[in-house]
Amino acid sequence: MSIVHESALGHVTGQARYTDELPDAPGTLGAWPVQAPHAHARLLKLDATKARAAAGVVCVLTAAEIPGRNQTGPIVADEPLLPVDEILYYGQAVAWVLAETEHQARAAAALVIAEYETLPACLTIAAAEAADSFHLKPSLIERGDPTTAMAAAPHRLAGTLDIGGQDHFYLETHCSRTEWDGDGQLVIHSSTQHPSETQHIVAQVLGLSSHQVTCKCLRMGGGFGGKETQANAFAAICALGTLLTGRPVKLKLHRTLDMQLTGKRHPFLARWQAGFDADGKIHAADIELIADAGWSVDLSPPVLMRAMVHVDNAYFLPNVRVRGRMAKTHLPSNTAFRGFGGPQGMIVGEEMVAAIATRLGLPPELVRERNFYRGANDAPENQTHYGQAVIDNHLPDLWSQLKANSSFDERRQAVSAFNAQSRRRKRGIAITPVKFGISFNKTIYNQAGALIHIYHDGSVQLNHGGTEMGQGLHSKMLVVASRCLGLPISRFRVMTTSTDKVPNTSATAASSGSDLNGQAVADACNTLIARLKPIAAAALNCEASSLEFADTCCRVADDPGRAIPFTELVHRAYDARISLSATGYYRTPKSTGTRSRCMADRSITSRMALR
Repeated sequence: MSIVHESALGHVTGQARYTDELPDAPGTLGAWPVQAPHAHARLLKLDATKARAAAGVVCVLTAAEIPGRNQTGPIVADEPLLPVDEILYYGQAVAWVLAETEHQARAAAALVIAEYETLPACLTIAAAEAADSFHLKPSLIERGDPTTAMAAAPHRLAGTLDIGGQDHFYLETHCSRTEWDGDGQLVIHSSTQHPSETQHIVAQVLGLSSHQVTCKCLRMGGGFGGKETQANAFAAICALGTLLTGRPVKLKLHRTLDMQLTGKRHPFLARWQAGFDADGKIHAADIELIADAGWSVDLSPPVLMRAMVHVDNAYFLPNVRVRGRMAKTHLPSNTAFRGFGGPQGMIVGEEMVAAIATRLGLPPELVRERNFYRGANDAPENQTHYGQAVIDNHLPDLWSQLKANSSFDERRQAVSAFNAQSRRRKRGIAITPVKFGISFNKTIYNQAGALIHIYHDGSVQLNHGGTEMGQGLHSKMLVVASRCLGLPISRFRVMTTSTDKVPNTSATAASSGSDLNGQAVADACNTLIARLKPIAAAALNCEASSLEFADTCCRVADDPGRAIPFTELVHRAYDARISLSATGYYRTPKSTGTRSRCMADRSITSRMALR
């Protein structure tokens, strides 16, 4: 089924609204931070007297104003919303000014007097190692006897690799807005990939129960992981302002502020040692990974673990030891980013294979091929170092087909001939495999919910727990529901993602949004179908099991002419007092723990692909 993106018209005409573009409620306040000018310092004094007296200022938020927990850490409680006595990265917000306009808030922020005692700052992984500055305990995955295998290997090689960070640079920067509704419910509109977590964190900061807070996400102008956890603090600042002033608050980050206040892709330092034979077959590997986590833990533990379970990429490592640590530096807290540690781990594996090929004078693609996972799912050569079978492993066949179809060997010969006669210009060619695990490391996040309403006129409202950030998730959910109920997409309306419609959702992340939410939508549709089929069977004088939903009707599968229009069926169901609303739920099957010595709770599904 080929359809137009459900927001395509809005995108190209500019009518699609984002959080910042929602109409301001009367009395909405603007927000601006008071930022620390040090990467590491002790906060000695914070005087907002002049700022509070400035034109338009309504409130100055400091840690003292927080009625609940001054804490926004998603995994570890190490991330105060506002600092009490210690500054942990340059530009950290020590207070937020709320005023009638953002311009007035920004002017007043400059009037806040803050005094600091500067402290030594740790800004690199190397500095963190020297100072023994790390978050949590080291992680370890080990298989076989890498020490003995390394010593016995005919050849050994070692290397290091520095992997830099990366800013998400989503088109829409972070934005949140909060207000009380007419019934005393706190309503958050946030550019967040995880509305349920934003709801939870805000309730925690304000000292409220989650049922008193509703978080909505209309759509995002990109996320890429940068809005999975880091939207929470900005929503909490707005909510705190609304709680204290009783007025709506909007916080939108200018690009400079967004880049200063938010984390990036984790930089990594990798050290590796490989033992191998003359054919390039790896006998042993010993790998150390250090991720720059920044000032707080955030999502660094699962990011690091995913890097540790992806160092093999597509290669079987019979004896391997992978150690991982998280450097604690005085930088913004690094966070989720597309691939979630996987790219950093895979590039280490590729660096190791490429170095082996160079040492032996062999083509890199040949060394890659000789180390592939191979065999049946339960074969020893098809088990990862973290104890999972590599399923759907068609890589050897796919590799051969693509090399042939692309005339790879002939093109490599042409590249070599060109480079031999060209002194200044050089060419290259490569073919690289990828094994990447989809879904969440943490098993409990692999679940989703949905809510479907069928109305009396045969139109359908679709709610699910995923968030739309331009990737087309809502469009895919429309296709799922359309196919299940046999209705054209014009009959459906996808609603704003909201925690009061679908609760306790997981983040839209880990390449799982379509799978999880799509199955939940299908489950809700199937529940409704099961309720409607007996009504249709009675009307058509047939067995319910013989019916199908297609072409805007319910019909006998073997006799399409015997059918009842969907709208008429809905009328009959309503008259028979049959519920036309259903929830759907899905959890990923076969999610289990690991069998190797792996400090992880994960449900990664390993599949083979080429890139």
